[in-house]
Amino acid sequence: MDKQTQEVSQIHRGRMFRQDNARPKEKRILVLKTGIAGLRFHIENEAEQKALDEITPGTELILYREPENAYDKWAIAVHLTEDDKLGFITRFKNEAIARLMDAGKKFVAVADSIESDEESGEEGKENMRDRQAPTEDMSFPISIYLVEEE
Repeated sequence: MDKQTQEVSQIHRGRMFRQDNARPKEKRILVLKTGIAGLRFHIENEAEQKALDEITPGTELILYREPENAYDKWAIAVHLTEDDKLGFITRFKNEAIARLMDAGKKFVAVADSIESDEESGEEGKENMRDRQAPTEDMSFPISIYLVEEE
């Protein structure tokens, strides 16, 4: 499956055109909070590390299905740009999202902030460790949203 981009049509209505009004409204539903698997394997040089260091909470990341992946038939790659792969959604948590992507659903990932020990509390850290997959790199947390047009 090739990388696909979704285009939003724009309707021009005379001189009073506002780009925001031409876009369909979208609703985002939080599906998963996770870390990026394989992050350290995909950052190969200083330029890529610098780009990674400049990502701030709220930065949108691109998700691409990789059904031909030799290691995981449900693979979903996480990209900063079309050509800059950061890693993958862990294989322990990707199947449901991959199936929905295959059915035409749109998802987006957003970089999260790393919670300090005071913010998450001891109980929060315990719960997170219980749910964390062995391949997740929680030093780069992301949230994955299902995007529905209203």
